[in-house]
Amino acid sequence: MTESSQNGAQEGGFRLRGWHVLAVLVSFFGVVFTVNGIFITSALSTFPGEEATRAYVRGLAYNEVIEARRAQAGLGWSAAVNLTGESVLVRVADEAGAPVSGLDLEGELRRPGEPERDQALAFIEVRDGVYEAEGDASDPGRWLVRVRAADEAIPFKLERDLWRR
Repeated sequence: MTESSQNGAQEGGFRLRGWHVLAVLVSFFGVVFTVNGIFITSALSTFPGEEATRAYVRGLAYNEVIEARRAQAGLGWSAAVNLTGESVLVRVADEAGAPVSGLDLEGELRRPGEPERDQALAFIEVRDGVYEAEGDASDPGRWLVRVRAADEAIPFKLERDLWRR
């Protein structure tokens, strides 16, 4: 028997060596890292992951937010929001259920994850305690409605997640 036949390889045939294994491992992980790099770059360039601007600074002033919520709770108002195809309706009622009229409301209609679709809302009172603003929420899915009183002396803010089918 020859030495090559004892080692299980015939002369002139392929023989797996250490540098082959190294080349395969380096190639495999090179492809994995390259694809991951492309995916990460693509993800960060299309959406940076931040919906709230200056989140840290806003977090420092959170005690003011708590006080504003207490003041709003003291009003005893309740609000309901509804989306139609081309408008946003808000109904505001006091503790007794009577409509709250004469408010100057403003807000925004947002599509989470798609900041380019955010829309400013300017409400007008269409009936006692019912306010309407133009806003295109015709696409199905999640919408976020934020409403606040334009007069800062009135501590009214409303935020609702709505799902359109």
